[in-house]
Amino acid sequence: MKRLALMILAAIVLTSCGASRKIVQKPVQTYVQPGSELLNMPNTIRSWAMGESDSEMTARKKAMVSASSNLSILLNSVVTSTIDRYCIEASTDDLTVTKDYFSEKTTIASNLALIGAQVIYDHWEPMNAQGKYSCYVVLEITADDFMKTLMKSMADAKNKNVKVDEELLREQLLKAINAAK
Repeated sequence: MKRLALMILAAIVLTSCGASRKIVQKPVQTYVQPGSELLNMPNTIRSWAMGESDSEMTARKKAMVSASSNLSILLNSVVTSTIDRYCIEASTDDLTVTKDYFSEKTTIASNLALIGAQVIYDHWEPMNAQGKYSCYVVLEITADDFMKTLMKSMADAKNKNVKVDEELLREQLLKAINAAK
């Protein structure tokens, strides 16, 4: 009798271990950050950032500083790639002088372009449960604006020995901008 009871108990334990339970799948909720859809535009360098604070003004400043910093990093990457591509494509006699010259002029143009970056998106979220405001910002520098600034800085240059093929430079800039996305 004990044996029969033990076998029944063992059968119950073994069959209940693999009992199927209904698993309820919770739907996945996705959240798209406001303004992030604006980042992929051709021939533009754009940067998105969010700032959060208990003050609206501070939240906006945090977003602007972060977006400017990100834009600076992107612009530096694009400019470095443009200089490298241009120097490879353009057949110059003294590659070192050309690279140094472009590095100097693009640094000046980059700083001016960052100062003139346009805010194309500025969105506020009301105070959340933690008592904080959120601000979303997208900054933009267009290829045309950067080229104008760069060509102006090169026109003011003292070194007239370096010849610049503006069309080739523009072409390499556009390739670098679109490849950075």
